[in-house]
Amino acid sequence: MKKTPLYLLFIFLMNHMYSQIGPNDANALLGVPVATDLTEINAILGPQIGSVVFNSDDEELYRYTGPSNGWQPVSSDAQDASEVPLVTNVDVNYDVSTGTGTTATTPPIVTESNVEQVVQAIAPITSKAGRVFFPPSIEIDVSTNGTGRTLDLYDQYLQQYSLSPAAIGGTAVETAVSTGAPATIPVYQNTELYYYVTYADPFIFDNISINEFGVMTYSVIGQPTNTNAIINVVFVVK
Repeated sequence: MKKTPLYLLFIFLMNHMYSQIGPNDANALLGVPVATDLTEINAILGPQIGSVVFNSDDEELYRYTGPSNGWQPVSSDAQDASEVPLVTNVDVNYDVSTGTGTTATTPPIVTESNVEQVVQAIAPITSKAGRVFFPPSIEIDVSTNGTGRTLDLYDQYLQQYSLSPAAIGGTAVETAVSTGAPATIPVYQNTELYYYVTYADPFIFDNISINEFGVMTYSVIGQPTNTNAIINVVFVVK
């Protein structure tokens, strides 16, 4: 019988701990220290690592992380790519010698475990496959010889990729867009590309040069014996 009061007190405390907070019980809430701005937070002397302060200026909680990084917003994620793990580790290594990805029977095998490792592994693939492209076909007048002629390769690329009305030989060229496709094609700036002429008919073209903005200077030294004269232009994304 003497233990009954203690038992009743224990029941009372348990009920009190798990009771809900009513609409008029704001004073029962736990709080954290409040500072007016980050300057006031940084002026705090000797904070313990893990201490939390509410900044009323930007309405963010700040946590003290130590002398090196100081106070950091709790909502921010200061992780870099090497600290972000993958849900499932994957092997995306690229075998430069064969031009293919590695397999379980093609050592060395390195299974990437975080975002940074994946980026580094796929960079050789994307840097080669995704950066090289041919500009649209263009017409160059080689009916007469001449030196110091110019052709803005970038402008030709921009005109056709912008789907603006064009004409070849005085005839309007039709354009079409697949269902659901955006009305515009993304294009690079002229300073974002490298320009190459990989082949030009040596009986037609001579003294070819290209400046950093994609303007090609050339000479015409002869006329084609048929209706075609070949010149290949390649763009590479920097």
